[in-house]
Amino acid sequence: MSEREGFGTMDLGQQLELLLGNFTHLESRLRHLSFDTTVCGERIEVRCSYVSFQAGVQTIDDFIDVLASHIVPFCLPRSAIKAAQDAFIRGDHVAAGRIASELADKAKSLFIKAKKGSHRSGEAAEILLYILNEWILKAPQIVSKMYLKTNNNMPVHGTDGIHARYDDASKKLYVFWGESKAHQTLDGALGSALSSIDEFIKDGQEKRELDIISSYSDLAHMTDGAKEALLEYLDPYSQASLNRVPCFSCLLVHQFDHKADPQQSDEDIEAAYVSAVSASVQSFTNDIKTKIEAKGLSLRRFEFFLVPVPSAQEFRDKFQTKIGWPND
Repeated sequence: MSEREGFGTMDLGQQLELLLGNFTHLESRLRHLSFDTTVCGERIEVRCSYVSFQAGVQTIDDFIDVLASHIVPFCLPRSAIKAAQDAFIRGDHVAAGRIASELADKAKSLFIKAKKGSHRSGEAAEILLYILNEWILKAPQIVSKMYLKTNNNMPVHGTDGIHARYDDASKKLYVFWGESKAHQTLDGALGSALSSIDEFIKDGQEKRELDIISSYSDLAHMTDGAKEALLEYLDPYSQASLNRVPCFSCLLVHQFDHKADPQQSDEDIEAAYVSAVSASVQSFTNDIKTKIEAKGLSLRRFEFFLVPVPSAQEFRDKFQTKIGWPND
């Protein structure tokens, strides 16, 4: 690696970590399950999270409320949020509250404007994927795609999010291309995601997305050296670009029908649900490698997040109502 290519890599990982949001407050709303994914091979990881229970019933409404509260950091660049943070630090709580309210209104407006007419199925899922990428993968969002779509005449198609994580041991930059789907069935969500990814690859969309990172990356809080180092990994003329590892981060929100037994205790109801979900995920894990190979994507890397919900349509509708999406 040349002196220029090594510039700033010493603190690139640390600087990216500083961009991460703190999502520990979501532990009461979303439970994570662990699985043995050895059968998937080294290029595929499968995880599952489910909405927490209260008195034997899933807290979907509370989860939607929490999900909608993250629309500002998802939709707006960090530089736009900084004004509210600075006012709060100064002790000017009135200004901080006013700016925060304005940011929320702007984020909701941008989200609705960007998504209306797109005929996509994962509006709420996009924000959830953003959260899981930062929370679980420790990969911060490095471009606010939603903001660009409405402020720079960006096309609506493309990835649902762009995240990155630097591994200091291997000196590799992992770039995560986000794909989120919310479907009635898990197979339907998977099929739609793999088709989108196949199109992404065949259409050469990665180059366009890399250009977006280079031109519009949201790295205002990073040092100049770290920014330069990150951009080296995106430059096709740089040796560092050979250590850029593309990964597809896929969120599959799907309807999961499970009838609770009212004769059971609250604890047993949740335990039975977890058992049923785990069996479904294990089946997915056993088959996913074959399905990816059938699509000709066996050399690609995948991070799958499975999130079962009582109703995929209700999941979308409740989120849209929460953010004030017009019913038209």
